[in-house]
Amino acid sequence: LHTLDLLPGIGKKLMWAIVEERKKGAFSGFEDLTKRVKGLHHPEKILAKRIEEEITEENTKYKLFTS
Repeated sequence: LHTLDLLPGIGKKLMWAIVEERKKGAFSGFEDLTKRVKGLHHPEKILAKRIEEEITEENTKYKLFTS
């Protein structure tokens, strides 16, 4: 299980695209991330949704952003 798998809307294809692009160099921000990874739109909303799920759902097995 990769941490990216835990983000809503990130499937295996996008996960591997992100991993491969990251090998080429760090992302400078969300805009750079969306430019370099085709098919990834609004990563900031994806992260916000995950954080909201962790806060509101008691039975979240893996917590990435909250404790």
